[in-house]
Amino acid sequence: MLAGHEWSLFGHHHRTLRVTSPRPGQHSTYWLQIPYTYAIPLMTFSGLLSWLTSQSIFLARIEISDPLGKPTGTMTNAVGYSCIAIIFVLVLGILALMAAAGMGCRPFAAEITAVGSCSAAISAACHAWGEDSEGIVGKKVRWGDVEIVPKSRVRHLALSSREEVRKPIFGVAYAGIGREGG
Repeated sequence: MLAGHEWSLFGHHHRTLRVTSPRPGQHSTYWLQIPYTYAIPLMTFSGLLSWLTSQSIFLARIEISDPLGKPTGTMTNAVGYSCIAIIFVLVLGILALMAAAGMGCRPFAAEITAVGSCSAAISAACHAWGEDSEGIVGKKVRWGDVEIVPKSRVRHLALSSREEVRKPIFGVAYAGIGREGG
């Protein structure tokens, strides 16, 4: 969901690229591939949920003693549980599912084709049509409708550093789409 949201921001306004080895004008990758505003709370929540789960059901070794408190030497193993910890695990698990569903209902920033992590779609969007591929490095880019050849009717949906990137128009045929689907 976060990758789709980040991708949609490229259709909304010009942004810098996030790459593994950044050059001037680019951002580095996130740790764990998600923004820190999500990573830190998720790691904290995961640790808390793991600890509560370990407190809900556990192995107990019981030493039996006589009525006066003197050990009899008899030991037994049993499974122990904590009702309070189980209730907290269930409540936190339900809250996590509701938060995930709520994030899934959040609309994207712009009308952009969702590509997920499909490398072919990302590659097609990254072809710098009519631009020097080295000259675009470090510039802010935007995804949208760009002209491949100036003053022609051939258009392409791609990332571009130009200012005249437009929103895609429904029903228009863009380069790369033919009758054969190729």
